[in-house]
Amino acid sequence: MKERLVEPIRFGREICGDLIQAERREWWLANGIGGYAAGTIAGTLTRRYHGLLIAPVYPPLGRMLVLAKADAMLIDGEQVWPLFSNRWSGGTVDPAGHTHIECFELDGRLPVWRYALGPHRVEMRIWMEPGANTTYVAYRLQPDRMTAGRTLKLNVTLLANARDHHGEVQADSLHPQITSDGKRLRASFADQFTLHVQAQGGTIDVANDWFRNFDLPVERQRGLPDRDNHLCVGHAQLEVRAGEWVGLVAGLQPDISADVGQALIRARAHEAKVLVRAKDAIKELSDAPPWVDQLILAADSFVFARPLPEVAD
Repeated sequence: MKERLVEPIRFGREICGDLIQAERREWWLANGIGGYAAGTIAGTLTRRYHGLLIAPVYPPLGRMLVLAKADAMLIDGEQVWPLFSNRWSGGTVDPAGHTHIECFELDGRLPVWRYALGPHRVEMRIWMEPGANTTYVAYRLQPDRMTAGRTLKLNVTLLANARDHHGEVQADSLHPQITSDGKRLRASFADQFTLHVQAQGGTIDVANDWFRNFDLPVERQRGLPDRDNHLCVGHAQLEVRAGEWVGLVAGLQPDISADVGQALIRARAHEAKVLVRAKDAIKELSDAPPWVDQLILAADSFVFARPLPEVAD
């Protein structure tokens, strides 16, 4: 497989480090069955539709926000760096992790962040499993003389929800049953769904705390309620080493694979097949300029299977 499927769309520090500019650029992923993930380059939530897993809990539509955020902190001894930003009511932005973003790019459809955190460089990727309500968040430490043979820590806060993706939720209104065996976390929202989260390269502990009053400026511009609340269901502790993928997988099925490296290979192979299929079907695309490949992948994101009760699988 080629290192890059298409010419990447890339933004540097001049965009990523400027909160207003970074929030204007949004990424969006789809799984082909009505689920999606979306956010800003800055890592902030500015719309009620932003989240790592929005799934059709009541198909064919009936989409609900399942996992809102996975907020990571890199820890090296006494040094701590955030890989995320949050907007709060009143205008506060804390932490301001977007200032550590060296660059952001799309590798095909996959959003990729590269952070400069003191002497360390960390890459983060997000993607969805094609045909499944499953999202992966993966990290790796870039190898250099400062990281050779060392192990650093990533603490990741998992913020879940159980609301319609058009709607709102009041703090203290959700009471899921949350359990963990150290590697797998299970948050069961009665009569709705069960969120399963697994860790590769670490452990997950149970939590049950509300994070209140996220500010949603785009909803305010639309004349809609501009506050949101999310429930912290757990904390993951990951060990990161140079050149090795570690991370989390979150989904609605209990048997999802936590092997983020293999999942990334599957995701990139799926995108390669999309391009081959499109060019086989439309011969003119074979001679099109490279940027057309990005449009092919973008267009494919809007095609999804919508099962209907009167139609057999």
